[in-house]
Amino acid sequence: MNKLNSCIFLFPLHPVFNPDKVPLFQNFEAQHSALLYSAMTENYKEIFEAFEGKIDSVFVFDENDRDFLSPKFVGEGINLFFGDTSDKSRILKNLADKYFANHTNNLLIFSNSICLTANDIEQAFNLLSINDEAVVIGKTAADGITFLGFNTYNHELFDEINWDNLNYNDLLLYTSKHEHFLHVVDNFLVIRNIEDFKTLYKELSKKESLSYCSQNMHEKFTHLFIEYKDLLK
Repeated sequence: MNKLNSCIFLFPLHPVFNPDKVPLFQNFEAQHSALLYSAMTENYKEIFEAFEGKIDSVFVFDENDRDFLSPKFVGEGINLFFGDTSDKSRILKNLADKYFANHTNNLLIFSNSICLTANDIEQAFNLLSINDEAVVIGKTAADGITFLGFNTYNHELFDEINWDNLNYNDLLLYTSKHEHFLHVVDNFLVIRNIEDFKTLYKELSKKESLSYCSQNMHEKFTHLFIEYKDLLK
């Protein structure tokens, strides 16, 4: 992997910090919805720190979050990119103009996901480090998408993707139309509903979860598990 020429992008599907703008997570109040989304986002910030000085990272946020960022994202050397998450195609085009062309390997990680370790990110970049055009997809057991990596930005492929309903089978259909080497990596989790929240509770109770969720981040999620313990039954 050419570490000096790779970039990770944390990509949200909606506002994650501003409690007045975040979409309500199923049965959650606004403040707790924001806490859930922000905890997953901050969790990735910790994971990305393993690559400081080796791989570039860019944190994409909705414009509505600009004045509500967690302190973790305020500081020198942190690359922030703001846009309108209701127009994801526009954000991707702007990212392409500013970043994609400057890096051989690019990895979009969706901030509503978890269970992705630093080793998984390294593996994704290794799969992209070939001479041919390649795409790597991270998927869940329920066919959700956790990340999308590529070593050549194909605007036609990206224009076809329905960013508001990311689904593995649809993405597989889109990529099959283009001549790419396709790699699929699974065993991840996307948090979209209460069933996913229950699965998150079970996964974080395992010792292995410390490889992708620090003790500090565990405590943030535990607050939500306690608050909504009746939903975990």
